[in-house]
Amino acid sequence: MSQQQHPVAPNASKDLGIKPSINTLAQGSMFWQPDYREASPWLEHLPFLFWLVEALRPQQAVGLGVDSVAHFAVCQAASRLRLGTRCFMVGGHEAAEGKQDAEAIRAYAADQFATISQWLEATPTRAIDQFNDGSVDLLLLHVEADDNNVDYLLDRWLSKLSSQGVVVVPGVSRREPGCLVFRAFETLKGRYPHFVFHHAGGLGIIAVGNELPALVNNLLGALESSASTQVVQDVFARLGRSCQDKLTARHQQQLAHTLEARVSEQSGKLIEAEQQLNQQAEQLQQVSEEREKLKARLEQQESRFAQERGRLAERVSSLEEFNDELKKELMRQREQSDRQAAEAREQTERYAAESREYAQALKTSEQSLHQAQHEVDEHKRTLETRFSELAKLTSLLEANEKSLRSAHEENAGLTNKLQKTESSLQARFNELGQLTRKLQEAEQRIGEVEKSRSDVEQQLAQQKKEQTTLSAQLKAAIEREKEALSAVDERFRELAVLTELLEKNEAQRDQLERELGDAEAVKQKLESELSDVKAAKQKLEAEVKSSLDTQAQQRREIERQTHELAHLVEQLEALRGSPNTASPAAEGVSVTKAPPLTKRAIKRQSALIEASQWFDAKWYLAQYPDIAADARMSANPARHYLLMGGFEGRNPGPGFDSAYYLANNPDVVESGINPLVHYLKFGEKEQRSVKG
Repeated sequence: MSQQQHPVAPNASKDLGIKPSINTLAQGSMFWQPDYREASPWLEHLPFLFWLVEALRPQQAVGLGVDSVAHFAVCQAASRLRLGTRCFMVGGHEAAEGKQDAEAIRAYAADQFATISQWLEATPTRAIDQFNDGSVDLLLLHVEADDNNVDYLLDRWLSKLSSQGVVVVPGVSRREPGCLVFRAFETLKGRYPHFVFHHAGGLGIIAVGNELPALVNNLLGALESSASTQVVQDVFARLGRSCQDKLTARHQQQLAHTLEARVSEQSGKLIEAEQQLNQQAEQLQQVSEEREKLKARLEQQESRFAQERGRLAERVSSLEEFNDELKKELMRQREQSDRQAAEAREQTERYAAESREYAQALKTSEQSLHQAQHEVDEHKRTLETRFSELAKLTSLLEANEKSLRSAHEENAGLTNKLQKTESSLQARFNELGQLTRKLQEAEQRIGEVEKSRSDVEQQLAQQKKEQTTLSAQLKAAIEREKEALSAVDERFRELAVLTELLEKNEAQRDQLERELGDAEAVKQKLESELSDVKAAKQKLEAEVKSSLDTQAQQRREIERQTHELAHLVEQLEALRGSPNTASPAAEGVSVTKAPPLTKRAIKRQSALIEASQWFDAKWYLAQYPDIAADARMSANPARHYLLMGGFEGRNPGPGFDSAYYLANNPDVVESGINPLVHYLKFGEKEQRSVKG
């Protein structure tokens, strides 16, 4: 089969030949998905971490700092590959976000990786002695973005790394203000072979050992071509994004479940509110019916009371008329009886007078006795008649008195009956008042129920609005979840395509001649990339020039400070020669010069000393009069202690012994760090003693 020849640019065949180099790094572990997913700077770098564990096959892996995501990823890879790796996570209990998180981490480790995982609760500096030299194959540095002690920490752990030791540092691509990890990494990568991923904050790989596995050497060899480096970085960036997409999808699902729970809860509350509204409506209906019944009963009682009041008024008026008639009849009877009594008395007196006259006439005239006797008999008969009439009048008077008494008794009975009727009427009026109050209370209850009903209707409307909002949020969350799932599916399709491309790498080599036909387009692309590289080179040259200018300024500043320090040393030597001054150096304490510091570092560390509870400026000047006598040194005692006083054995305050700290911590002397600065940064966490 004939093959058409095409002209090829000089560098095109080389760059195209580098593309299949990803096949030299391909391993099945790079396509694994982590079982433990949480938010972490390591999350998008877990595919590379799986690949590195399979490529390096470490016997002992140590993570400095508490990061459960990276630790459990190493444990998962070691367990799945059956390597028997011992995985350590070094960090204090307070390094976890909370007690509950620490307990959850311990529980997960005990449940999944009880035989290979161990949490060593100690600071990274104090944990060094717990590992033998040359025993650590993989070292993970979980450092904060503003931590500038990565190089110092790595120098302390270098002796523990094996001949195939690899160090991995996240966050090396972050350039926000305050991020200092990239500076330490820039310093370290000049000393060791390295590789950098720039996605997800960056990940730096430092190959410390000199007997690295072939796959790790292939990774480091990818740096020989920018195209090959870009391919490797793109592949692992795509794989890392799938891990992040999985976590995002899980969070979206949790949010959707939460929203569904809230919607169901709000629906339940809405149903309860509707039930309460129905119950209150029924109660309102019952109250309305009771109100109507009370109104009807009240109207009936009012009509009955009105009739009874009319009847009672008629009876009272009739009784009053009857009482008036009785009173008039009684007065008439009394007047008649008085008149009859007066007539009877007059007749009796007259009869008595006549009797006396008849007696006298009888005495004086016996002749006319018979005649008088006859008259007397007649008078006796008349008198008897009159007495019988008087008896009749008396009996009639007694009958009238009895009738009057009975009338009085009947009047008293009617009065009592009237009083009873009035009391009954008053009781009815009281009952009417109670019914009126009950009616008012019922109306008030109806008003309250109506108000409660309006409140419930408002709450119901509010809950319906919230339900509508939650439904919208749920729909949006479902849409986001669908988008996230589609993105995950897209990532997996891309991974499938990438896997297929990797598997068909050999077939692509056979088709290389046909691909050379597109070399012209590749050439144009390379030319555009070359122009971009030239622009980047110019920018880099400008940055390098700026950096050189900055370094020159820093160098001049260092030289100026060196001259200033020499002048201060001369003054100090002159003061030491004076018999009135004494310094700790004169008492036998070894003097160590401070390492060269930048102006910014001097300012920052001086501020750190001044803010410390161990430094007392007044005490320092009073304790060392030679410093107080010098106007330049006494103007900033903290700066003098940072640059000279701490290394001369001078104390920053009564509670901190610099000479004791240096004598008991030779590593501080070797590091050249000011004793108080070292204690504030490291010694306090490591619980080192400050005074004998």
